[in-house]
Amino acid sequence: RNSLLTRIFGMYSIRPVEADAQTSADATGDRRWEGGLFSSSCQDNESDFADDERIYLVMHSVFPSEASEFITERFDLKGSTVGRACSLEERKAKGANAVLKDLDLKREVTEELNKVGGEGASNGQYRKKNSHYGICVGRQLKTTLMAQLERDVDLLHRCNVLDYSLLVGVADMEDKTNKSKMSGTRAMPKFLQNFLLWLDFPMPYYGAGMTKVNGGALSALHGSRKGKQVMYYMGIIDFLQPWTLKKRLERDLKGMAGFDVSAISCVAPADYAGRFLKFVDGHVT
Repeated sequence: RNSLLTRIFGMYSIRPVEADAQTSADATGDRRWEGGLFSSSCQDNESDFADDERIYLVMHSVFPSEASEFITERFDLKGSTVGRACSLEERKAKGANAVLKDLDLKREVTEELNKVGGEGASNGQYRKKNSHYGICVGRQLKTTLMAQLERDVDLLHRCNVLDYSLLVGVADMEDKTNKSKMSGTRAMPKFLQNFLLWLDFPMPYYGAGMTKVNGGALSALHGSRKGKQVMYYMGIIDFLQPWTLKKRLERDLKGMAGFDVSAISCVAPADYAGRFLKFVDGHVT
């Protein structure tokens, strides 16, 4: 129940009916169900279908449906550091909808760790005195979060998959407009907002009661970021890529091209899992 793996609602096979076959079916009154969840009627007469089947997965969204209205930052974190940065052009064009990546967060954390004490203070000393850098959820929540991530990643490792990432959305809870939007269609009274914050319970977003989908206890966490109180929305996405011969070839070719094979996205599942957990552990406080 606490897993951060994105929930899958269903897998659907859709194959369009050929025009001639559809005309014939209409003339004879044959009303077959044309597509759906692996319809048995579709399998009875394969000649009725064009040879361009499409498979779709319907999955739970990590972010609320109104995310573009109140999420101020988005991160897609893999642990890879080759080509994992958001360009200035994308940031200017998309603003808060731009997706920041590993190098963006790493650069920010490095700058923060080097701020205090100049060159005379070690990073280790600063970490002990000021542990509110990066994605800050507090020591207790971080321990719980990392324990669950280790369980989720262990499953993905055993399934021999890679390329997954931790998607993180940041919503500024100190913004009155955001508080109103995250509380539903009508703003909550101030005393009730403070009471919910005191309970450290994620404020519901509009539509949560209708969908009745539980993304897990760790999918929405209170924390802080750059001195502000925020809500973090989290989930593991893109976890269906198997470690195939094609992926092995991609890794080897990139290595021959001069890339650091330990830092590229395409590495063996065991290496990917360890690197992913190490990066998250080093940038979540």
